[in-house]
Amino acid sequence: MTKIKDMSKRQRKVLDACHNGWFMSGEYRALMDGHERRFWADSPRLLFNDVDEWFSSHEQNHADSPLLVKYVAA
Repeated sequence: MTKIKDMSKRQRKVLDACHNGWFMSGEYRALMDGHERRFWADSPRLLFNDVDEWFSSHEQNHADSPLLVKYVAA
């Protein structure tokens, strides 16, 4: 994973959303401007990479939108 000081604005936004509490393996839900996607993750790195890939595909139209990532179930 890239060092925090070397991350882009988008990557920092995703990192903040993914690390908003204790990590538990299981299902996560990401929400942004009416878009929703569910992710299964066994590690914080997998969650970050998956959410970053998803968010970057929507960044052009939603870069200023808040991003919320929440734990759903084990």
